[in-house]
Amino acid sequence: MGAGWVAATVRAKAMARRRIGAGAARRIAGSPNLSDALGLLRGTAYTKASAPGTSLPAAERLVAAAELWQLRVLAGWLPRSAVGLARALGARYERANIETHARSLAEPGRSGQYYDLGSLALSWPRIAVTTSPQALREALAASPWGDPGDGTVEALHDVLALRWLRMIAAEAAPTIEWVTGAAALLVAKQLLVTTTGPADWLVRAAAPLVGTNWVRAGSVSALREAIPVAGRWVLEGVDAPSGLWRAETGLAVRIESDGFRLLRHGTPDVEPFLGAIAVLAVDGWRVRVALGDAALGAGPGEVLDVLA
Repeated sequence: MGAGWVAATVRAKAMARRRIGAGAARRIAGSPNLSDALGLLRGTAYTKASAPGTSLPAAERLVAAAELWQLRVLAGWLPRSAVGLARALGARYERANIETHARSLAEPGRSGQYYDLGSLALSWPRIAVTTSPQALREALAASPWGDPGDGTVEALHDVLALRWLRMIAAEAAPTIEWVTGAAALLVAKQLLVTTTGPADWLVRAAAPLVGTNWVRAGSVSALREAIPVAGRWVLEGVDAPSGLWRAETGLAVRIESDGFRLLRHGTPDVEPFLGAIAVLAVDGWRVRVALGDAALGAGPGEVLDVLA
């Protein structure tokens, strides 16, 4: 394995050790108010979110921006052969930028904040300059994201999520059960929670990951049997749509557990790097959940109980 992977692995493991962790997240969630909770972020990777007076949405965004910054730093140490992997992982934030831009175009006068993607950008510079929903759709169609198939912001969210998952699966084989599970949860919500049911564009976007048999499922158990084996695990123990939140949290638990296993991989290569990114991503999510709990003033909630 080349020197690039050695350097990237060493730095990825070091960065993973800076995570907040479950115990600290519970202390954050147990703070009497959001201000005190933010104070506990000082000196951590999420220090920028700790400024007094920061609102919950702003803090959540700054935590996510810290995750992106960590990925950008680690990507700088990767060998050139892994550029596609780094950009696929960073596409999560480009997707957020696209959605923010779409909302701004749909609501003239509305401003939005965008993540600084740096070298991880896929097509953002070309997409960012579009000035109408139609121009945005055309720019997406000419990019790795592809035609979203629907001009609404709501539709864009799901189709971009599914195409991002496909990017990850194409670049990182160890993630196949993560991305298939995530796709299964997305289609479960569309099929069993929304009132309109899955649109044709969503079925097409989901097909490469979970096929199309799920479209005829009328229950969680039927859906579980209709999706590929690689994604069925995420719905185990879920009997009704009301339990999908627990499945989503279970997905994070699985990603973190697998991430720690990959981090322990002895050979410097893609696996410990992926492990670090997985652990850091779940840590950021845990911190955002904890800040939300603190803002409510009710102490650690059920999500953190499952994540513990």
